[in-house]
This record gives sequence, C-alpha cells and structure tokens, in this order.
Amino acid sequence: MTDLPLTRIDLKDRRFSLSYPLSDENLQWSIAAVGIVQPILLLDRTPYIPIAGWRRLRCAKKLGLKKVPALIVDIDEKTALLRAIHDNLARGFNIIEKAATLDAMDRFGFSRDEIFGLMAHLGLNPHEKVLSILLGMASLDALAKDFIFRKNLSLRNVESLLRFEEKERRRILAALTGLHLTESTLREVLEMLQLIRIRKGKLTGRDIPVMESPDMLRTHLKLKTQPILTSLAKKLKAIRNAMTLPPGLDIRVDPFFEKEYIDIILKIGNEDDVDAALGKISELVAAGHVRRILELTKGRIR
Repeated sequence: MTDLPLTRIDLKDRRFSLSYPLSDENLQWSIAAVGIVQPILLLDRTPYIPIAGWRRLRCAKKLGLKKVPALIVDIDEKTALLRAIHDNLARGFNIIEKAATLDAMDRFGFSRDEIFGLMAHLGLNPHEKVLSILLGMASLDALAKDFIFRKNLSLRNVESLLRFEEKERRRILAALTGLHLTESTLREVLEMLQLIRIRKGKLTGRDIPVMESPDMLRTHLKLKTQPILTSLAKKLKAIRNAMTLPPGLDIRVDPFFEKEYIDIILKIGNEDDVDAALGKISELVAAGHVRRILELTKGRIR
C-alpha cells in the first residue's frame, strides 16, 4: 500500500465504476474525521485507473485531499472488474448498480453463463429478457437513472419506460418527477402513454402536461385514450348545467364512470339548509336529472 497523489489517478476513466450515486455524505464526514481507512484499488497503468473506491475518491476530491492510500495491482481488465464487483458485493447493489455491473460484464466479454450466475447472486431472475431490461437501463441518461433510483421502480415499469425515445422519456419524467406514484399507478400511466404514442406516432408535451396529482394525470390520459370517457364527460356536463345546483349541493360521479353509484354532497349550516337541499334533490329526481346521471355510470346504457 502507498500514499498516492490524486493527480496520478485518472478520475475520468469510469470503466470499473459501479457505485450509484457517487455522493455519500456519511462517508465524506467519516473521511474528514479520520481519513480513508480502506485503500483505493488501482490498476497499474499510466495514469492509474480506479478499480474500487470511487465514492472514497469523490469524497477525497471534494475535501481537497492531495493524497489517498492506494493498493496498486497489475491484472487483466476482466479480473479487475471481478475485483470491483466483489469489493462492493457485501454491501449490496441497488437496481442502478446491478444494471451497471451486468453492462460492464457484457462489455468485457463475460459469457452468458457467467453473467447469469452473478444475476442469481444479485437476486435477479437469470433470464435473457431480464438481462435485456437491465442493459437498457444502464444505457439511460442520468435523469432517467435518478428517477428509477429515487422511485425504486420495478423492472416491469423500467421495461415500459425503455419503450419510449429519449426525448419522450424526458417529457414523461418532467411530468412525473414531482408526483407521488404507486407502482400500479405508474404502470397505468405508462401504458396509456404508450397507447397515445402508438396512435399518434410520437408523444408531445401536450400529451403529458405537468399536473398537481397522479389522479389528475390519470384522468387526463384516460380521456385521451378512451374516447367514450370524453363523450360521457360531455353528457355529464350538459346535465349538470341543466340542474343549476345551489352552492350547498353537489352531485359527483367517479371520473372514470366505473362506479355504479353517485355521491350527493351537502354543505349545511342549519336545519333550514337540510330542508332546502332535500327539496332541491326531490326536484332533480322528479325532473329526471338524477336518473340521467345514473345512466352514465358503470353497467348502464352508454
């Protein structure tokens, strides 16, 4: 082991870099307090190429350290990659790191049996389709990788995201990043966007606007992908306009017209308000407005 100047290490050569993200505040605090405990593993080239210890190197650079403890090895690149993998294996890999690891093995010419063997150790199904999804993930830009990492996407949703072109993905991520999405909601959104893409040939900004909530986005996309919903929404609007509801009374329908009931909402301040609201509801029933709304709901005449 030797103390090596950072200037002699090629920090731009990322061929063995597997860690994601590289930032680690706890590690930086630890290095600032006691220095680098575990030496950086370097490949004996000119300049030296990092094999393992990328997070430590990043922290050292941010802290302004001039030298780092290093262990220099003269081995071939495939062996170096295996050293990098096993150096990190004990701490576990997140989904982006798993993709980077398998992509590196593929680039360095490891056999499918070797790659599938590691996939099993990483908790992945050793199958060609799963490998294809992870290799596609490894090729994504930083914005997409960050989204996948922070949202902890399933491979199924990653596969759906990969079906879009880069420009389309950027639009999708811009609309989804600020939303709290469940796996099922995200899957539904991506499926509807794919349907719009198939129909139009490409996605534009108007197809996926930035909205305040996942429900608003789902409603917007359902209206676009299911023309019958647009027709039902127009019919409902016409009925509501004809009803002239007072301020304290509202009739609401499931936005996707999937429920077989409607909600009648009352806002009352005293008993007289109750009598007035019940009277208005009776008028609406007698005029046929309530029946017409019920006919729009699930299981009834369209």
